[in-house]
Amino acid sequence: MDTSKIQEYLKPACSCYNKESLRIVSDVCLYLGFLSIIASVVTWFTASRENRACGERFGIFIGLWVPSFFILSNRLSRKADELPDVVEDEE
Repeated sequence: MDTSKIQEYLKPACSCYNKESLRIVSDVCLYLGFLSIIASVVTWFTASRENRACGERFGIFIGLWVPSFFILSNRLSRKADELPDVVEDEE
């Protein structure tokens, strides 16, 4: 399968990503993962007495975000490690 046409098509979109921006997004995803853990526990324990089951389900739902954020953080970090260091000439 020839992917050169796809790479040419995606080149303008991929040119805005550099090592530093991927690291920043990776760090944000990592922090969001930890924040999701805290939000899940807080949501679970602060559910009202009348609607306890809904609060528990919503806490579990928020808890399901955690692996997604951690996996995304890991993948972005690995992608940033694969990118070459590009130094632009300053004139």
